[in-house]
Amino acid sequence: MKIALVCPYDFSRPGGVKSHIVSLSKHLAIIGHQIKIIAPNINANLVEEENVHFFGRNRSVNIGGTKIDLNVALGEEKKALKNFLKKEAFDVIHYHTIWNPFVPLQVLKHSSAKQVATFHDTPKSQFVGDWIMPAVAKGIFTFLDQIISVSKSQSQFISRFSKRKIHIIPNGIDLGEIAQIAPTKNSRNDDLFQMFFMGRLEPRKGVMHALQAFHQLKERYPQMKLIIAGDGDGRAEVEQYINAHSLVDVELLGFVSEADKYRLLKESDIYLAPALYGESFGIVLLESMAVGTPIAGYANSGYKNVITAEMEDGFVEPGKLDQLVSCIEKLIPTSKRETLAKHGLEEVKKYDWAEVSKEVNEVYLK
Repeated sequence: MKIALVCPYDFSRPGGVKSHIVSLSKHLAIIGHQIKIIAPNINANLVEEENVHFFGRNRSVNIGGTKIDLNVALGEEKKALKNFLKKEAFDVIHYHTIWNPFVPLQVLKHSSAKQVATFHDTPKSQFVGDWIMPAVAKGIFTFLDQIISVSKSQSQFISRFSKRKIHIIPNGIDLGEIAQIAPTKNSRNDDLFQMFFMGRLEPRKGVMHALQAFHQLKERYPQMKLIIAGDGDGRAEVEQYINAHSLVDVELLGFVSEADKYRLLKESDIYLAPALYGESFGIVLLESMAVGTPIAGYANSGYKNVITAEMEDGFVEPGKLDQLVSCIEKLIPTSKRETLAKHGLEEVKKYDWAEVSKEVNEVYLK
């Protein structure tokens, strides 16, 4: 089949939805499908992936503590989008976060293919979750042939006003690719206990909680280090906190490459996952598990889809900073981390894209 995957976000910027689309496209091609990706025309010259076609202009706005991309194809770009869809004559168009305005909705309007959508996002506020998302979902559902949600927790926000069947298919992880780019062993040459945080520097991702937990622990465990990868509007607050408390052994790296991400995960003793809310699944937990790095963080509704009974000691109610500090302390002994590393390496196998893509393919065939 000819399949188009539609991304509403800047394809040059790291992110969970982008990673999902890139890996899914790769494994659908292995199955035998012809795949093309449609994305808004933002920093297109920085995109390395092949078969990405760009339409629409972008404006980023801050809503509910996170950045939202608003994209629309006007004039000649709108005409080019319509001609592209007509020429390609896709059998399936698979949208990701379809309600992110406006390019996905423009594709939906001008395509006669089978329409499939995966919903990734969890609301950033109660008002959005209780009213806006269900109401918008009800309208969009009428135009879709099949509906996928990445988790049970996410699906509850889009199922309230509709009896349509929702297929629960989790995010996947490309274990074969990780095996190629991740180091096989820790190559660090220091003896510091290294904690690693990765994500946008914004309130809901909990970077300040990671920093404050490190601050508390550093006083009791001087041989401790924190690495922060990612960037965002909260960087100034992070830098101000570091300077105000004269913290040492904190590194701010900004955005990092995929290879560096897995190197840092592999080299770290603990991965910190203190996201407070707004998570639909927990792909970053899978990435950490895939290289055998234990995790301490907040058990938000999205992460609960991944957290197993064996991992529960490392997670606490979101916002409970003192309890997070205690969780980290429990993971300092080597024996505890080795046990969790082995569990993670085994548990993550069921999320391999080689298997998850088959589940998506079955939805296409319905």
